[in-house]
Amino acid sequence: MGEIRFGVAGCPPNFWKSSYGQDSTNNPLWLASIGLDAYEVQFTHGIRITKEKALLVREHSEEKGISLSLHAPYFVVLTSLEERVVKNSIELMIKCVEFASYLGAKKVIFHPGPYRGDAQEAFKRCMKNLEVIKRNTGKEDIFIYPETVGRKDFLGSLEEVIRMCKALDILRPCIDFAHLYAREGGSPSKAEDFRRIFDYIGEELGLDTLKGLHCHFYPVEFDRRGERCHRNFKEGLYGPRFEPFLETVLDYGIVPTIICESKETQDEDALTMKRYYEFICTREVVYKKGNTDHPKTK
Repeated sequence: MGEIRFGVAGCPPNFWKSSYGQDSTNNPLWLASIGLDAYEVQFTHGIRITKEKALLVREHSEEKGISLSLHAPYFVVLTSLEERVVKNSIELMIKCVEFASYLGAKKVIFHPGPYRGDAQEAFKRCMKNLEVIKRNTGKEDIFIYPETVGRKDFLGSLEEVIRMCKALDILRPCIDFAHLYAREGGSPSKAEDFRRIFDYIGEELGLDTLKGLHCHFYPVEFDRRGERCHRNFKEGLYGPRFEPFLETVLDYGIVPTIICESKETQDEDALTMKRYYEFICTREVVYKKGNTDHPKTK
């Protein structure tokens, strides 16, 4: 499964301020220069890249060992009741899989869409449309990742995402912990919350899926309906917190890819998480060598 990876969604503001920032295809080079190793290419507002540029992003990523994923447009709505919207959404997803192959990415992340009425019927519509996408892609090495969603009126609870992945072999879960936190009104927040999630994924989808989990992690502001907006760690007022999450990751010995989507500081917050993870790994090594002042024993 490799090693744990930390990265960003899109090109952060600091990238555009850097010497690399004259061309978005340089983002993998810049990420490697600051110590990150994962990049989720954002097609969230549409596919605004040529095949040639996608191949250049791939070349730079392979040169620097950057793991790539791709996020499909927000206007993909596989739960829609409108035939035109469904048709466009399916076509966009097929196009995203095509561009994932140009990028050398194995993951296409998407939001399933709102319920638009009965949750079970929305689930059925989404799965029916995913079956169509499967039949029309022909890319057996590229997987589609339904993402947990932060709004309570959208298909995308943890249970729904896991159920989707169990039902169709081209699916894998994208666990956005901020979205879960917003959807559930402030959970997960403690180590036991993250353990419960990890155990559930491992039991339902297997240990290989758990070990190589694809995650989004950042703080979020929410209200009674769910997610309001992304925040960043510097603000200090919002959860979920990364410390119990990363300590649980280390306890379980898993190696997820962690994409940070913090508001305007996704690179800085990804590095904060990476440094904390390196710190607790060092703490474990010291403890195993005989230091009994291990924080977990107190």
